[in-house]
Amino acid sequence: MVREDVIPRPPWALPSSGLMLGIRQPPEPRPNTMPHPIVKTVASSGCNSYLLGCPTTRRCLLVDPKVGQESVYAGLIDSYGFELLATLDTHTHADHLSASSRYLGEGVELWMSGDTECQRSKRALAGGDHVQVGELEFEVLEVPGHTPDSIAIFGHGLVLTGDSLFIGGLARADFRGSDPALLFDSVTERLMALPDQTLVFPGHNYDDLLFSTIGRERQLNESLKHESGSQYAKALGATEGQGNTPAVDAALACNLERDPDLPESPPNVAACCASPTGGPAADSIAEVSPEEAIEVLEELVASSSWVDVREPWEFQQGHIPLTRSIPLSELGFALEDLRATQPLTISCRSGVRSMTAARTLERLGVAHGPKNLSGGILRWQELDYPVEGEHVS
Repeated sequence: MVREDVIPRPPWALPSSGLMLGIRQPPEPRPNTMPHPIVKTVASSGCNSYLLGCPTTRRCLLVDPKVGQESVYAGLIDSYGFELLATLDTHTHADHLSASSRYLGEGVELWMSGDTECQRSKRALAGGDHVQVGELEFEVLEVPGHTPDSIAIFGHGLVLTGDSLFIGGLARADFRGSDPALLFDSVTERLMALPDQTLVFPGHNYDDLLFSTIGRERQLNESLKHESGSQYAKALGATEGQGNTPAVDAALACNLERDPDLPESPPNVAACCASPTGGPAADSIAEVSPEEAIEVLEELVASSSWVDVREPWEFQQGHIPLTRSIPLSELGFALEDLRATQPLTISCRSGVRSMTAARTLERLGVAHGPKNLSGGILRWQELDYPVEGEHVS
């Protein structure tokens, strides 16, 4: 997850020079044997965008790009040596402005549902279609209800659900064109039919969690406990259109335009979650100080239960001796391994990303009583404790 604790740029990162980083020769791909996608989450005020990258070809897809976050996307694309293939809007957004038109202006293709009324040039997608991102292939799933044009993409053990299935809830269904019964039915019939271990990456999250799984949502998501879409709609009590404030209408109109005049960093105009996600409270995660951790360092590393969730290049530049590197972009693909190594101690640069990882793993039932290293490796260094590699800044 990318937030206030900005990730240092690796030594091979190129300077940004425009939105479409594919307009110049990308760096040579680094060796990568990962059999799964690289998934980078960019979280901003509850809105999630994703970079979905192929580990072999380094091509990537930018999902639900948000105006004001372009420099963050550019930095990650450079850092990973990615080439931007296309952007994908999972639906016509009403709560924030889509940056897809900016990327279109740089020659990057837009993918959207064929049911959208958006006037931008696009590749129109329908349920059952397949899209390629390098060597990765994803199936398009239609999940209308929040909007008529809502889609998700599924493949390689994950599903990007857009504004349909959230962690612990479902999307809002009180905008014009929303249908709560249809939302419930499309989620239960299409998304909940996926394998239990499928990772769920939602379009919004307000509880500082990275992802969930289909199985965990089946167990914990109270919005899915209703017997039918009609019962869910009755319990929700939403009235179509009641959520369309003037700010929402203005954002929606802008996102429908072919070539809108976009501001640099507009505010969000609405939250898109219909129900609370119910993640563990931040204070439920135990913090361990470097002074406490160093006393049991040998025990922790012997059991491979100390995990560093920073970016691969951060870990290479400097890390606490013998800790394991499992970046946030790979965390979901290591759940069974992590489940077998308890209890977990998790660290990052300053303790922010590792807290997100700990909260996510606890909600999934993967980690029981995980501990977050307070202050991260920065505090560890301040105490002059050992670090393999360079000094971390």
